[in-house]
Amino acid sequence: MMAPDLASIPGAIFQACQDIIFPPSCLGCRNPLPASRLPLFCVSCREQLKWLKAPLCPGCGRPWPAGSGVDHWCGPCRQKPPFYNRARAAVIYQDPVAAAIQTCKYQADLAALASLASLARCSPALDLGAAQSIAIRAAEYDYILPVPLHLERLRQRGFNQALLLARAFFPGQKKKIRFDLLARQRMTRPQAGMSGHQRRLNLKGAFEVLKPEKIRRRSLLLVDDVLTTGTTVNECARILRLAGAAGVDVFTLARVRE
Repeated sequence: MMAPDLASIPGAIFQACQDIIFPPSCLGCRNPLPASRLPLFCVSCREQLKWLKAPLCPGCGRPWPAGSGVDHWCGPCRQKPPFYNRARAAVIYQDPVAAAIQTCKYQADLAALASLASLARCSPALDLGAAQSIAIRAAEYDYILPVPLHLERLRQRGFNQALLLARAFFPGQKKKIRFDLLARQRMTRPQAGMSGHQRRLNLKGAFEVLKPEKIRRRSLLLVDDVLTTGTTVNECARILRLAGAAGVDVFTLARVRE
């Protein structure tokens, strides 16, 4: 008997067969799911998601408590404005999203990417109907740049999660996504547990613009998985602005609650 042509099997039937062979589970709590429907989070885990929405700091995107009025600047951005124009994120960095990101990055579970991208596309930060101060619209940028990994770390991990997320966030903008314009030329120490000052010292001289002629007078969007203190994206934005970029915005899947 000839083996069936998988390409001829209707998508719904194929997915049902796949769910039987590889039962889907929640990316947060790992409990079984009835079917593979994006995003792969159970009802309980979905209820724990904390979306980033107005009011926010117009610069770094720091969320303000609900009912605190319109968007207004935070103290750090007033005292020392970042080199980027604005940073936006889809959700607060906490479980179940934190668990999914850690699984993706450190256990190479790339199946989580589609779910994380699905979450991002449902967020106010990428909502085409949202206020201009919140929404990131890929069509407004000349290039989309994933925050680079050093070559040695890329070899160890096997992929750059920022690049994969950029492609998943903006599937219709593949020609704009460039990983050859910005490089991490120096291996830096892991920044978990570092103060803001320590992070700045750790990142000094870490990034390099590879093709300045491509950057000049261009509007750029930096993409990363998590914004913690913003030191990494701010250093990237600094050297991009020095290379002549017209403006730099930032989008991350999640940001740490401050």
